[in-house]
Amino acid sequence: MRGAVSLAAALAIPLRTNAGSPFPDRNLVIFLTFAVIFSTLVVQGLSLPLVIRSLHVTSDRSEEHEELRARLTATNAALARIDELAGEEWTREDTIERMRGAYDYRRRRLSARAGKIEDDGYEDRSLAYQQVVQAVLAAQRDALVGLRDEGTISNEVMNRVIQELDVEESRLEI
Repeated sequence: MRGAVSLAAALAIPLRTNAGSPFPDRNLVIFLTFAVIFSTLVVQGLSLPLVIRSLHVTSDRSEEHEELRARLTATNAALARIDELAGEEWTREDTIERMRGAYDYRRRRLSARAGKIEDDGYEDRSLAYQQVVQAVLAAQRDALVGLRDEGTISNEVMNRVIQELDVEESRLEI
């Protein structure tokens, strides 16, 4: 959008005046407008990284630390609630243990990322797990497309199931 209005205004200059003579310096106005737009977009755009490097501008990573703190707090809250629910008679012990294990692993991984504990390969194991899940989800998508291509399922059914797979993939913490 930068310069679009300026260029439109320059191009809106009529070719001829009311008297019928060519509009004076119309081509010069269009050229100068284009030159200014070009220099502000290209010259400034290409020189900005050099300016940033020469001024040693860096991110303070405060948002990254804030997100990590939020994830740790949410994970600790989940573990506390799981402990509370463990005492309820309607919960199943195997479900509570499975959830506790998953959230405890997440807490250790996030704590290692925050530097609170030593990283014993939590991040590497998490990335490997995520890659396996993505490969399995891709196989499921391929199978669904095959069923659709054979005419076994409709396009709508395929899209509905693929949407569920997409949601599952988006839940991965990359």
